[in-house]
Amino acid sequence: MTPRLPSQRALFAIPSEVAYLDAAYLSPVPIAAAEAGAAAARIKARPWEMTIDAFYDEVEEARRLAAEMIGAGADEIALTAATSYGMSIAAANVPVPAGSAIVMMENEHTSHRYVWYELAERNDAHVVIAPKPQDGDWTAALIGAIKGSPYPVAVVAGSLVHWFEGILLDLEAVAEASRAAGACLVVDGTQWVGALPFDVRRVRPDFLAFATYKFLLGPYRQAFLYADKRWHETGVPLEHHSWNRIGGEKPDFYLVNKPGFMAGARRFDMGQRSDFATLPTTIAALKLLLGWGLESVAERLGHLNGLIWDQAEGRGLIAARPACPIPHIAILEIGDQLAPDAGPRLKAAGVHVTLRGSKMRVSPHVYNDADDIARLFENLALR
Repeated sequence: MTPRLPSQRALFAIPSEVAYLDAAYLSPVPIAAAEAGAAAARIKARPWEMTIDAFYDEVEEARRLAAEMIGAGADEIALTAATSYGMSIAAANVPVPAGSAIVMMENEHTSHRYVWYELAERNDAHVVIAPKPQDGDWTAALIGAIKGSPYPVAVVAGSLVHWFEGILLDLEAVAEASRAAGACLVVDGTQWVGALPFDVRRVRPDFLAFATYKFLLGPYRQAFLYADKRWHETGVPLEHHSWNRIGGEKPDFYLVNKPGFMAGARRFDMGQRSDFATLPTTIAALKLLLGWGLESVAERLGHLNGLIWDQAEGRGLIAARPACPIPHIAILEIGDQLAPDAGPRLKAAGVHVTLRGSKMRVSPHVYNDADDIARLFENLALR
C-alpha cells in the first residue's frame, strides 16, 4: 500500500545521484532548517541588536516542540547538549544504594552504558546484564534480568529499541516490571524519537533523553531530556547558571545570592542553552516533522523498510526476518556474504549505509524512495 506521506526529497539538499540510507548515523537537516540556522548564526555578528528575549523565546519554542514529539508537557523538558548529558543528569539523581543493581541490555549504546558502570563503581553497586536472547525477544530478556537479579534493582536502563540488534521492545512492559521492582526507569530515545509515535504518559519513565541529529532531522549539538514530575522539586542539575534560575532574565539577576530554580524540568537546562544557530535549526526541523505527522512519518518509514526486507529475502541475503524488527531501521545479518570492499564500493556508487562486521544497517527517512533502496541492492558487493 502506498504511504500517505510521499517522498520529501525536494526539501533536502540531497543530489539525485546519492542514495542516503543512514539516518540512524546522522540525518541531513532539511534545507529550511539549514537556512534558519545560517541566518541565526549571523545574529552573533551583530550582538548590539540582540535583546534579552533572544535568550528565552526560541528556547521555549524548542522546548514546546520537543515535548509534543513524545506527548509531554513543556514543563517536563530540559534543553541539553547530548544524550550522554541527559544520562548524566539521570545518574546524578536516581538513588543507587550500595549493593543494589543497575540492569541493562547486553551491548547497550555507549551513551547509555558507560555512565551506569561508573555510577555502580562509585556507589559499590552492581551492573546486571540481560544477555542477547537466542529467540530475539529482548523484552523478555530485559524483564527476566529485572526479575532474576540477585540484587535489589535500583535502575533499569531501557529503550524502545535495541540499537545494535535492530529489535523492538515492549517498553510499557519493561516499565511495569521496573516499577514492580521499585526501580527507576531511564530511557534512551535517540534511535527512535521522531520516527515513531510515542506517548510518554503510557511508559512514565523517570528520565528520557533524546538527541536531534538522527530521526529528528536536527543539528548535532542539540538534545532534550524529559524528566518526570517527581524530579521537578528536588532534582539536582549538572550546571548552575542564571538561565535555569528564577529571575535569570532580569537586569538585576546578579543581586540575588541564590535564587530558586525555574519551574519544572528547566532546572536541568544546560548552560548556554540559547544557541543562536542551533535552536532555529532544531525548531525548523521539528515543525516540519510535526507538520507531516509522526503517524504518517512512521507509516512511510515502515513502508520503506518493508521494501528493504523484501529485497534482502528475495536475494537470499538473510535466513529470515527478525521476530520483532524495528519499523524504521533494518539491521540485516548477512554473515560472510559481504565482500571485503563492500563499503567503499557502495560509497563509490553514491549509496550510504552503515556496515558493522556481518551486519548492514539501513535506515531511510522521509527523503528516500524505492529507487534508493533498489540502488543499494544493485550495488551491494557480495563474495
